[in-house]
This record gives sequence, C-alpha cells and structure tokens, in this order.
Amino acid sequence: MYGLFEMKISLRPDRLRACAAAAVMACAIAVAGPNSALAETAAPVTSADAMFAASFKEPGGTVQKFDHLKGKVSVVYFWATWCEPCQKEAPQLKALFEKYRNKGLNVVGIAMDNADKVKEFAAKNELTFTVVYGGREAMQLSKDLGNSLGGIPFLVVIGRDGKIVERLTGETKDGRVEGIVAPLLGG
Repeated sequence: MYGLFEMKISLRPDRLRACAAAAVMACAIAVAGPNSALAETAAPVTSADAMFAASFKEPGGTVQKFDHLKGKVSVVYFWATWCEPCQKEAPQLKALFEKYRNKGLNVVGIAMDNADKVKEFAAKNELTFTVVYGGREAMQLSKDLGNSLGGIPFLVVIGRDGKIVERLTGETKDGRVEGIVAPLLGG
C-alpha cells in the first residue's frame, strides 16, 4: 500500500517520455493560449549545422542524410503520431510543400515514434515530403536546433544561408508557416 505522497509509476520509458512531453506542452499552451504557437526566441542557436550533419531512417529503412539541405529553404518538423496538434499540422505541411516544392522548398518530418506507426500515418495522410523517425537522437537534434521546451510539435525554418529563421513550438495557425517561408522563396 502506498501512502499519500507515495505512488508506484510503472510506465514504459517511451510512454513516460510521451507523458513528460505532453505535460511540458500543456504548460506551454496554458501560458501562451490554445491557438498560438510559441516562438522560440531565447534559444541561442542560429546555425542549422546540426541538421545538415544529421541522418535518420525512413520508415522503409533507408537512411536519409540531410547535408543536401544546405543552401535551400527548409522546414524541419518534429512530431509524433500520437500528438493531436501534429496530426492536424501534417496535412497543412503537405499542402505547403506541394505549393512551394517547385520553388525549392524542402519539408522534413522527423517523427519521435516507431517505424511502423510512422509508415502507417504517412501512408494514411499521403505525405509527400520526407518523413523519417528517431528516438533520443531526434529529441537531441530538436534541442540542438533550439527546442528549449523539449515539446512537440516543434518546427524550424531554415534559410538558404543555413541560419535558423524561426522556431515554433506548439500548434501553429493556418498560414503562419507559409507567411515565414514564402518571402524566403521569393514569393
């Protein structure tokens, strides 16, 4: 029997991380409001070099390297299949990618999930942008890119100069990401 201030936690490590991330995001959203993404302004990271050095597996098992993103406008999106805001934003990012891919936009979705769930989600939503997955390495990359809250969804916009233009944590309103990306692409 457990006393008033004792309790047994028997969550699997992946579920515990998910609960922790959800708690962080709930606190962040409570502070900022439910319809606004939080701009990551305090993060000192300005370079996307960590992204260019990264590699993750696609759900089919192919390793995807990201050094080819140098010199290109890119949106890097950290997400998970169990994350409700992420489920809403994935189709929005697909539409953004489809609209601007011919102008050189790259979109990379880095899922913090397992391959089977990511593969199923990507197929169900007919995602046309690059989708990869990772565990701790993906979370570390998000932190390296300035995700000081450690929450998801977390989005990074990278300019052609390899500098981080914007970071957004939490659900973003329709059009916000396009408003950031379109000028970088020249329209």
